[in-house]
Amino acid sequence: MKKISDKYAFIWPLAGCLVLWIAITMVSGKFSMDMLFSAAKLCSFALLLALGQMVVVTSGDGAIDLSQVYILTLTAYVSCTVMNVNILLGLTVAILVGALCGFVNGLINIYLKVPAMITTLATGYIIFTIVLVAAPSMKALPAASFVKFINLRIGGLSMLTVLCILVAVLLGILMYMTPYGKQLHGVGQKRLAAHYAGISVNRVVITAFILGGALCGLSGALCGAFNGGAFQDMGSTYFLPSVAAAFVGGTAAGGGKSNVAGVCFGALMMSFLSTFLNAANLSPGTQKLIQGAILVLILVASVKNDSVKK
Repeated sequence: MKKISDKYAFIWPLAGCLVLWIAITMVSGKFSMDMLFSAAKLCSFALLLALGQMVVVTSGDGAIDLSQVYILTLTAYVSCTVMNVNILLGLTVAILVGALCGFVNGLINIYLKVPAMITTLATGYIIFTIVLVAAPSMKALPAASFVKFINLRIGGLSMLTVLCILVAVLLGILMYMTPYGKQLHGVGQKRLAAHYAGISVNRVVITAFILGGALCGLSGALCGAFNGGAFQDMGSTYFLPSVAAAFVGGTAAGGGKSNVAGVCFGALMMSFLSTFLNAANLSPGTQKLIQGAILVLILVASVKNDSVKK
């Protein structure tokens, strides 16, 4: 059973989704497929952040990106500003700005030897300061045509969900079917051993931060359009669910192990959890407390699992 759960880590978040779906049905008194489609749509932004976090954490050495919420906010403003000129350009610039932030994080972490947690916490505050200074001169409202596009539905699925599925598939190919993906997992398991094996550890880790930042940029652009504009603390809503989704989906806290499908179901599970807590009429503070407790339990289980394997 343990071998199966290790290999197919998505089983647990998938089971969590089913249990919470049933619980919501019991609390609300009605069963609806729209509930599933709605949860999938609402988890889109946390999912993209979770996938980015998964890539960074997989690089090992205790890496984690705490600047995600600030990158999302900055890129939301950037996309809203540039999209009023050209939609495709706005989306591209948002992704590139996110990638640039990730690149800076990677450089500081690798070449200045500053732990990833400290690096991203510091750069996050710098990014947020940029938002505070630049926001008054930037456009906060998205392009109407882009808003219309992301709100399209395809067979019940939101365009946001379709885009997330596409990103997850492409990331899955990168992580499990390319030399870079194999190198990333090798580096995450043991950086020194990967170095002796001839892998360019610095390049692999910095690229992981760049990918994580790019996904934050995409999330920011979509989030700004979905919410009707950018505002200064918009990223904070999605950070806790995204971290929980990354780890409940099978990402090893110590690095070297990832599961794209697991992270996807993890994000969906966190969306179902939020829906259930709202349906149960719990206060926002209580909801945050429960989500935080779940995250702690997930992290403890992940770290314990890593230590047992070692």
